[in-house]
Amino acid sequence: MIETTLGPLPAEQLGWINAHDHVIMDGGYTVVKTPDFKLDSVEKAVEELTCWKNAGGGAIVDAQPFGCGRNVLKLIQVSEATGLPIIVPTGFQSKEFYLPDHWQYKYDEDTIAELLYAECADGVDANGYESPVVNRSRVKAGFIKVAGDYQFVSPHTKKQIRAIAQVQQRIAMPVLVHTETGTAADELLDEFERAGIPLDRVMLCHMDRNYDFYVHRRLAQRGAFLQYDTPSRIKYQPERFVVELMRDMFDAGLGHRILLGGDMARRSYWKAYGGGPGFDYLLVKFTPRLRAEGFTDAELEQIWHTNPACWLTLGQM
Repeated sequence: MIETTLGPLPAEQLGWINAHDHVIMDGGYTVVKTPDFKLDSVEKAVEELTCWKNAGGGAIVDAQPFGCGRNVLKLIQVSEATGLPIIVPTGFQSKEFYLPDHWQYKYDEDTIAELLYAECADGVDANGYESPVVNRSRVKAGFIKVAGDYQFVSPHTKKQIRAIAQVQQRIAMPVLVHTETGTAADELLDEFERAGIPLDRVMLCHMDRNYDFYVHRRLAQRGAFLQYDTPSRIKYQPERFVVELMRDMFDAGLGHRILLGGDMARRSYWKAYGGGPGFDYLLVKFTPRLRAEGFTDAELEQIWHTNPACWLTLGQM
């Protein structure tokens, strides 16, 4: 069973899964610095996710953890209004989302491990661990997030990975890893191995921003899942590169390690806020292109459902 805003659900009820996106982001340092990140409206989120649902979309992996705008009560409202399950994280965003004196830098790994474990076992804090008062919601975390840096793994990230390993000894959890432009992925996997975390629990995000089949093949062969999210955002690269990379991965027998997500973390990306391309782009534009490029229905089902469901259930589906 997978923990969601609609309660624990079996994988077959999740449909086509968006493996990395952002539904609510209503506070935090980054929102103050860059207001385009402010995704605070339940009504706009319901409108946007309804487009995703109408296009055939199912559950959404929300990648905004505590301390930087996560609001589980709003996520529950959006989920109940749309009927879409949302998988909520515990853990940490990349460092630009926090002030330099955030508590995570002061606490040791044992303390961090206890905070993470409580959100997995008892329920995520409705206050986002942003105040001395903890208000456990009915929603348990469905995965743990951690973030790497550009071209290296910091001592702080290593501390967080060791804390995650402590949680894993008590409750097995999938792990989502923010990579900076797809770099330092091997080094991150090395740290997970040292900590004793099986690599088939790990999803490396934004990997298509590092367009290098040799690198992707090696990471997938080590057991990690690779999440791609540049389609629709031409600022990163033309979509043909992602299509070619996906085809190469399937041809190498590694299509079972690929996941897709939108990463629509800005107002300017949402139709509901007057921008684009919108949550539904991957289904109404990119998936038809994949079909036109020769991807079979079985391959699309694997990308959109089987692979993310395997990650979320730790291969137990």
